[in-house]
Amino acid sequence: MMKWENEKMVKWEQKVMKNEARLSRGAVKRGDDRTNVLGVGVTSASESQVLAKIDGFLAKTGKMKLIVTVNPEFVMLAQDDPEFKKILNSADLAFADGVGLKLAGVKEIVPGRKVVEAIVRRYRVFYLGSRVASEMAKKFGGQYDEGEKSIRAGEQESERIITKINKYKPDILLVAYGAPWQEKWLWANRHKLKAKIGMGVGGTFDYLTGHVLLPPEWVNKMGLEWLWRLVHEPWRWRRQLRLLRFVLLLGKDFTLDK
Repeated sequence: MMKWENEKMVKWEQKVMKNEARLSRGAVKRGDDRTNVLGVGVTSASESQVLAKIDGFLAKTGKMKLIVTVNPEFVMLAQDDPEFKKILNSADLAFADGVGLKLAGVKEIVPGRKVVEAIVRRYRVFYLGSRVASEMAKKFGGQYDEGEKSIRAGEQESERIITKINKYKPDILLVAYGAPWQEKWLWANRHKLKAKIGMGVGGTFDYLTGHVLLPPEWVNKMGLEWLWRLVHEPWRWRRQLRLLRFVLLLGKDFTLDK
């Protein structure tokens, strides 16, 4: 009798631990088939599917739609930043940008820079942030603003920037403040902006203007873009440590789910 009660107690404790782990992951937005990756909902979609979704957003009226490009680094930032996690899970589209997400069961990965390259050739775009925003406008057309001098120091020029964006009325606003600042800026100002879509793009402008060397296609197919970036931008090594933590947490999460 005592042995049966002990076994029952162990099973109950395991169930409690499992439920607590799930609750700690955060609320994942429903409405599209998102994979829950450590509390961040990620949509598995091909490049053509992402672009079709964008076309659908542009055909509608109403509030600005938010697109986020989720990679393992985003997921790890979200573990320590509840506000960022909420924004990612509230986004209208959160597609997978990072081969490491395949470890969590995400099947389709789309490099965000490829989606941005398609966007700038198709739509009316405003480029915000980055020292090369003007080069993007010159090369692909559109309007730009270099943005806040230091977004981490706070929003000093947001009203001026928003007025400029709204005057141009872009289809898509691309913000290059880096994560999580670009997503937080878009989220905080989403009701003021007269863009149909807002999207954070990180360092993509540097790639598309030739300031950073693009990896060859075989590197992309092998899922080694992270290594390519590390070799050509060695200062990223500290950021790559997040990938190790991602794998470790993913293993722990998988164990709790059993």
